[in-house]
Amino acid sequence: MPRRTTAGRRASSCTSFNPLAVPGSPEFGLLYVAVADGGSGGDPLNLAQNLGSPFGKLLRIDPLGSNSANRKYGIPAGNPFAGKRDVLGEIYAYGVRNPQRFGWDPRTGNLFVADIGQNIVEELSLVRAGANLGWNKWEGSFGYISRQAVDLSKRRADPSVTYPVVEYDHRDPVLLEGDSAITGVHVYRHDAIPQLANLVLFSDFPSGEIFYIPADTLPNGGQDAIRRVLLDAGGGPKTLLQLIREKNARQGKSPASRADLRFGAARDGRVFLLNKHDGTIRLLVPGRVSS
Repeated sequence: MPRRTTAGRRASSCTSFNPLAVPGSPEFGLLYVAVADGGSGGDPLNLAQNLGSPFGKLLRIDPLGSNSANRKYGIPAGNPFAGKRDVLGEIYAYGVRNPQRFGWDPRTGNLFVADIGQNIVEELSLVRAGANLGWNKWEGSFGYISRQAVDLSKRRADPSVTYPVVEYDHRDPVLLEGDSAITGVHVYRHDAIPQLANLVLFSDFPSGEIFYIPADTLPNGGQDAIRRVLLDAGGGPKTLLQLIREKNARQGKSPASRADLRFGAARDGRVFLLNKHDGTIRLLVPGRVSS
């Protein structure tokens, strides 16, 4: 589960090279590394806001360089904190809790990160170099109080923080009760599936719900702009978890309690749905839209 690591501490990470970078450009060959805050609930060590720690950060390094402290990799000169005293030059952005996945818009170059919240708010954010995404002072657009509460009175009140483009509440009835974690992200700029064109796709990891927002008119927080993608594999629109459970029945297995959804994508516009529970990789194809 994305919320758990050994001894209840999060140190999970995901990595990617920018697929839009071309040979000879300053971005080419730089590796992005998203690292969780490393703590138990609420980031008690305040690492996500500590610019001297790699935890709770999106890092950018040059694997072929050698100007890091241990000389094993490089720190790009274009990083926002490169060369500053008492700050890790590897940091590209900070203030994340558990950045499950991130991805780029192939048309605009926008970088989005899906960041798992504590117990209340899941968020999708647009990331710029040097951005502070707020954790652990903020959970989504709201002041963080505890695992049970956020402060609704001062929504998006700090102008120095980059708040989510959209966010959603764990209590939303389409989600699995008491179990929610955002993942993604895939920006679809292709015509192979017209219904998905120019959309930012993301999902809820446990429930298998697939969501989208428009890529060209990004929202400014909240969840009103979020729409669902339902799947038609015969018999009407269904969620991925419903399809997994149908496959489980044919396999003679107990129905899965969660989907554990991942996206896969190909350059030709194909989009794949992966999960851990029925041994099936599904390919999205054009169909009708339900929202």
